Amino acid sequence: MLVSIGTRSTPKIIAITRAFSHYPELWLEKEDGIEYTIMPKDIRNDEKVGKDKDDFSGVSCNPMSLSETINGAKNRAKNAFDYAKETKGKCDFGVGIEARNV
Repeated sequence: MLVSIGTRSTPKIIAITRAFSHYPELWLEKEDGIEYTIMPKDIRNDEKVGKDKDDFSGVSCNPMSLSETINGAKNRAKNAFDYAKETKGKCDFGVGIEARNV
């Protein structure tokens, strides 16, 4: 099973891998177990901040509304899924986490 992670943030990556570890029924039956792929650095521009639009999530770097946060997470998941399909030829899950400042 291949899980494509739509972030390079270490805390978010840890959260995603921990979450999937709680559901072994998703990957124990698979021949290849579980594999993760993380977006390479050239996919996103980490120099953008604040209201600058992040190319990968499609929302500002610091989303200010719940709607923008949800859209950013959905876009990250879809882009991660598509990226893995293109580069690895397969993908079972694309995961995106977006946080908002309150």
